[in-house]
Amino acid sequence: MSREMRVSRFARATLGIVTMICLSRLTAAEAASSYATLYSFKGGTDGARPYGGITIGSGGVLYGTTFGGGMYQLGTVFKLTPVGGYWKEALVHIFTGPDGGWPSASLVFGDNGAMFGTTETGGSGAGTIFELTPTGSPGGWDETVLYTFDSTRNSQNHTPHAEVLIGPQNALYTTSTGGCCEVGTVVALDRSSTATSVWMGNVIYSFGPYSPAGGDPLSSLILVSGAFYGTTFEAGDAACGVVGCGTVYELVPPATTGDPWGAVAIHTFGSVVDDGGGPQASLTAGPGGVLYGTTYFGGSGGLCSYQNGNGCGTVFQLTPPEIAGKPWTETILHNFTGSNGDGAFPSGRLAVDHSGTLYGTTQYGGAGSSCSYYGAVGCGTVFKLDPPANPGEPWTEVILHNFTGQTGDGAVPIAGVTLSTDGTIYGTTSAGGFAGLGTIFKIW
Repeated sequence: MSREMRVSRFARATLGIVTMICLSRLTAAEAASSYATLYSFKGGTDGARPYGGITIGSGGVLYGTTFGGGMYQLGTVFKLTPVGGYWKEALVHIFTGPDGGWPSASLVFGDNGAMFGTTETGGSGAGTIFELTPTGSPGGWDETVLYTFDSTRNSQNHTPHAEVLIGPQNALYTTSTGGCCEVGTVVALDRSSTATSVWMGNVIYSFGPYSPAGGDPLSSLILVSGAFYGTTFEAGDAACGVVGCGTVYELVPPATTGDPWGAVAIHTFGSVVDDGGGPQASLTAGPGGVLYGTTYFGGSGGLCSYQNGNGCGTVFQLTPPEIAGKPWTETILHNFTGSNGDGAFPSGRLAVDHSGTLYGTTQYGGAGSSCSYYGAVGCGTVFKLDPPANPGEPWTEVILHNFTGQTGDGAVPIAGVTLSTDGTIYGTTSAGGFAGLGTIFKIW
């Protein structure tokens, strides 16, 4: 399958944005919450177009990445520090090419205070895994490239889109969209036991054209009770055409060190009527090993007509079987409609609070009219889904914010949101703001 058939994050952030002269109105379904734009990216030497989400550090400092901007227009790592009654932005790192470029995923903190991330290009030409280590001086960080992806076609994996997972023994895991036949790999990095403690990277699983786990992973892995889970955007059931509707898969470590890893699909999208399709986000774990996630298209919302299948996307739940080896049970918690103020095309990871409420974003839809994309009108939403009082009853969706892309408001959020310990919601938009180059926002 050609690279052009895939859905790049850059294309998702720029396609279909059409400026109109009318302002959006908040719908009656919107919750009574407060919203503020904390920062609008300016481009140039500043960052531009944050595709990843927010990571909260000590002292409430917000960290993230921008896909573009910086001195070399290859992206940045930024921080936003609360100072009195305002927020101060500073660049932690500017990518130059050899050290990476075009970061599109969120950052992850390690036990040692270092931050880990990925870039879609740079290094040997096809992306990197990097580490940012605090230097001890105020505001100082040193960047180290831990792993570089080879741009040689089919000889090595390339182009990571997702964040890293820090696993057992502090090993790092992520996915890429290269490898055999261009359908993706899983990469693991382990710190060697030598005196120099060098990071060693290996492809531990290649999806391949006939992989039972699917193909084209745009999300990272999560670790639940010792098991690794992830999603693939394509392959699986042919209800979405030759590319398939995607899967949720379990990655199975070998019983003996050195043996191959395995993978199996625990759910194949499109296998039932009105199922979702094309999951792009990492999964979120709930109580009892339940998995929550979103699909970019599919579902029963018929307004949207995406290139791989109809429907405006879904929020789904996968419940593990009571007996090992039996099928998982999928439940659609919400079908996005892209109409009447509802969102469409969710691509970010869900967040869950202590009460089991889910929080997320949609790239399009909502009550605005400044953006349109495959049938959905509106520049995106922030939503929450409240669980029912009794099992089996419907979940309740509440729109927390409708993005307008006008008068400084953001537009087209690609990443999900991050919850602070006090319940404040932080997030990014890939467009909108005063320069049209993205924003950082909070809802409380």
